[in-house]
Amino acid sequence: MISIKIITFLKEKLYKKTFSQIIGFCAIPVLIFICYFYLEYMNYGTVGEAFGLWVRNIKSLYFGMLVLSTVSVILLLICRKLWIYATVMSSITFILGIINSVKHAVNGDFFFPWDVAMASNMGDLIGFAKFSFPFYFWLFIPIFVIACLCFALTGAEIPLKWYIRLPSSVAVFAVFIVFYANPKMTESFLNKFRMSFNDSILQSSNYQANGFVNAFTINCMAMNMAEPEGYTKDNIDSELKAFEKTDGSQTPDVIVVMSEAFFDVTNLNNTEFSSDPLKNYHEILNNPKAYCGNIVTTALGGGTVRTEFDVITGLTVDYLINGTSPYMYVTNNVDTYVTNYKNQGYYTKGIHTYDGKFYMRNTAYPMLGFDEFVSEADILNRSDAAWRRGYLTDATLVAEIKDTLEAHTDTPNFIFAITMENHQSYKKSNPEDIVIDVKNESFTQDTLDAVTTYTQGAYYADLSLKALTDYIDSRDKDTVLLFFGDHLPTLGPNQLAYKQTGNIDASDGYDKDELMYLYSTPFVFYSNFDIDYSAMNGQKNVSDYYLLSLLAKMTDTKRTPYMNYLLKNYEDIPYYNVRVNLNPDEKTKSFTNTMKLVTYDKIKGKNYSKED
Repeated sequence: MISIKIITFLKEKLYKKTFSQIIGFCAIPVLIFICYFYLEYMNYGTVGEAFGLWVRNIKSLYFGMLVLSTVSVILLLICRKLWIYATVMSSITFILGIINSVKHAVNGDFFFPWDVAMASNMGDLIGFAKFSFPFYFWLFIPIFVIACLCFALTGAEIPLKWYIRLPSSVAVFAVFIVFYANPKMTESFLNKFRMSFNDSILQSSNYQANGFVNAFTINCMAMNMAEPEGYTKDNIDSELKAFEKTDGSQTPDVIVVMSEAFFDVTNLNNTEFSSDPLKNYHEILNNPKAYCGNIVTTALGGGTVRTEFDVITGLTVDYLINGTSPYMYVTNNVDTYVTNYKNQGYYTKGIHTYDGKFYMRNTAYPMLGFDEFVSEADILNRSDAAWRRGYLTDATLVAEIKDTLEAHTDTPNFIFAITMENHQSYKKSNPEDIVIDVKNESFTQDTLDAVTTYTQGAYYADLSLKALTDYIDSRDKDTVLLFFGDHLPTLGPNQLAYKQTGNIDASDGYDKDELMYLYSTPFVFYSNFDIDYSAMNGQKNVSDYYLLSLLAKMTDTKRTPYMNYLLKNYEDIPYYNVRVNLNPDEKTKSFTNTMKLVTYDKIKGKNYSKED
């Protein structure tokens, strides 16, 4: 009788334990879907848009669930206990959703795989700004907590020893490696779900069309830069072989300054300033020594390195993964505008008033042709180093430029300098720091604070521009300056200031003029000797990758065959990038296809276009 009771008791316990474990394992797909929906909700900001992703393309749901299921299998094998898996999965998902939402609200970018590698700089990438999470964000906190508690109550776990589970998790992860190492196979697989590697070219449409999970996965796969269709030596030669190098007769000192977030803030509609913050820039617009216009960039609100890469190399990030540091692909010497100057006997120097490791500049610059690269750590020890808003000032950078030129009078100089003083975030200024008051009745207080803080930085950037042009005028040696902004600043979440002023209207999407506004910043050529501005053909809108080819032609310095190829296309296509040219004609398509091939060739390919 006692033995029967014991057996009955054990059966009941075993049944209950087995049943609870079955419930636990059956609940895993529910948790995966909750995680998936949360990430898409945080990506789009509304429930309707999150569901709209699956209405547009139900296959995106299948792909996203497949991706998160694969991740779940790996975590399950590692964690063993379901409650530990649920906690890890929920925590990672929760954090990713927050980061993506914050980053997109502050500077218009999304959370990319390579942001993980730059985690120490995430504070600078995201900055700090006031914004609101999507309406139902807070509901997910108790949902995730309750899910984890329920998994804990089941007591479920995988009944496998560690020496079976860990190798199995590695085997599952190897599936990703196989796809990563075979771009063509991966592209074919993505096509089955109505997606493509090409989606990574423009991240705004990538994350809008495919959702966070799928776009993030595409970016992971695309980090192994795929060989573009038609990449052959014959195709490269067919476009470039008709062009020869041009020997120049001049070797002026060349100063290039990329000014952080520089744009004409006085063009904000219905905005009043107590005095002109860009007085010197506005005077230069009418100076016969100068030629001014707008560069068409590939960056907005952030991503300085995109414009920087285009200007330095004459290539374009249009055909690299948007949002990456293009320098992650620079692993060998690359022919650039810098190497062109170096080959003419120039001393070439890069200067940046911030961390030299940021965007991997410290490793890439030597391979781009720079003899020397100095950054914040080198400059902060100057006796005249000054700080404002936590950054080394533009005036400090100008002093470093002057000292460099004075120290190298026996050779011509090429200097590429990057400012930092007017970098976001544009928090409310201390009253004693305000030099210029700003008024606009359309601004919310937060927007007014951001624009006011930015305007003070623009004022100091303008003073530094004046200091440079005055210094150039004082020199006996021929000297030319190229000064430009890298991108429009972030003035409130999601370009809020520009919307409140009416400079752009996002209610029905952006038209061509609005895109040009968002992706254009000023440039200035200025010299102390006669140069031939007719090379500009009167154009006021210019792609950033043309700038140094045009400067070489103006100043009669040596030009490579590739530079002459660019100049020939500049005559018909003065500006192009995938953000602003919505309907390219056949000639533009041919040019951009060649740019795609040459960019791949120089950065990742076999260097068929190498210049002697």
